[in-house]
Amino acid sequence: MIALLLLTYLGVTVGPGWSEPFLATDSANTSRPEQHIYRDDLGRFHLIWAGFNNESRIAYKMFSLDGTTLYPETMISLDSHSSLHSISVVADSIYTFWRDYSPIYYSIRSITDGSEITPATYLFSTSTPYPYIRCSPDSLGRLHVLYNEGSDVVYSVWNPAPGSGFTTEYEWVIEGAYAGGVLLVDGNRVHIVVQEPEKFSYEYIQYDLDGNTVVPLIDFTPDDIYGGRFPELTTDSYGNPMIVAKISGEYIYWKLDQISGTALIDQLILVSSELPEMAPSKDFIVRQIPGSDQFYLCWTDGYLEHRVFNLVFDSEGNVIVDWHIAYDYIDEDPEDVKNIDGVVDEEGNLYIVYVQVETEPQIDYFPTFGWFDRSYLGIEDTTDSLPETECITLSQNPVQGGVQYFLSTNETTILKVFDLLGRQVSSVEISDGTGFWNGVGYSGERLPAGVYTATGAQGISMQFTLLN
Repeated sequence: MIALLLLTYLGVTVGPGWSEPFLATDSANTSRPEQHIYRDDLGRFHLIWAGFNNESRIAYKMFSLDGTTLYPETMISLDSHSSLHSISVVADSIYTFWRDYSPIYYSIRSITDGSEITPATYLFSTSTPYPYIRCSPDSLGRLHVLYNEGSDVVYSVWNPAPGSGFTTEYEWVIEGAYAGGVLLVDGNRVHIVVQEPEKFSYEYIQYDLDGNTVVPLIDFTPDDIYGGRFPELTTDSYGNPMIVAKISGEYIYWKLDQISGTALIDQLILVSSELPEMAPSKDFIVRQIPGSDQFYLCWTDGYLEHRVFNLVFDSEGNVIVDWHIAYDYIDEDPEDVKNIDGVVDEEGNLYIVYVQVETEPQIDYFPTFGWFDRSYLGIEDTTDSLPETECITLSQNPVQGGVQYFLSTNETTILKVFDLLGRQVSSVEISDGTGFWNGVGYSGERLPAGVYTATGAQGISMQFTLLN
């Protein structure tokens, strides 16, 4: 491992504010370049990657910022052809999904100590060239999921049952959508971006947590747009969905209105190719800087394949810090870099993992880790310019009889009340920041004792206990 670390340092030129990169695994991984990274609340990093032990296997490892191994490299897939994986974090667990030829499997690791919660378990079979399970958790602990059956896009909601798989709450094919697709749960809104089946333009649809269509499928791009199956999807501080996609040699940005789905920012160019110095690739990420409406765009070079680039833009599409080189392997020719994933901590520091590819004498993929210190940007926080964040408080909890709701802002809105199964059972009207609920459901009868969740706009949510 030490020798490999030295090889990593010899040829790379490190950009200002970036750490020296180091190899995140103990050996080369020759079969797959994909890897995913998660940072927990204790600052530990959980790496899940493909190609473990020079074979098509999925593995897990936990390490600290200085590279110290906290949980050793462990194969979490079956000892057979496993690839094309994706992950989702729910509460204190990491869910990993992957393809084993046609069947889809999953496993669960504990974020607390890295231990196995659920071993490699068969999920279902599906014949599709796009086997990724794309999922995002909601406030009730359920997974909102996109997957493909052939070229159909299936939307589903799963209730995790560790040790025994999932129970499906509801599921259907999104009519008018083709292959791929990405989704994101933001508060009580489920944002989904897919492609149109004939012209391959991007479409947007929105559901609430109950599966009701809030914004019908709408095409928000021109017919001549042909981007990747899996664009980057995030939201600004107001909850408006933001989409970044690679279109030809450019990164294009859209922002949609969360209420209507119409374009607030339409087809704005964030990055254009500047050959031979730089070119966008299909491997890129968009990550928000907490406490601001600013975002990192980080990518690997699509032309020379020797560099990792970074820039910062805001939700209006303004480039705050223009593209610059984070890591440059040009002196290590013919070494390439591919694939990228990343996370941001609460201070806005960016941590990335990418593949460093030795192309001679054989092809070896080395998952490589590095990070960026946000303070080098020299940008003031924009927290004061963000919308005031709402939060809920109650006159009592547990609730006995009735309860008064208070919002931290003097808003007029509707809170939805959900039971533990995720069913909407009641609602509370908030006027001038306050509202009252008497514990009854839509039928007019008092709801049974149990734990309930009230949710509203901007992602506000609070769990409470209703007594007999």
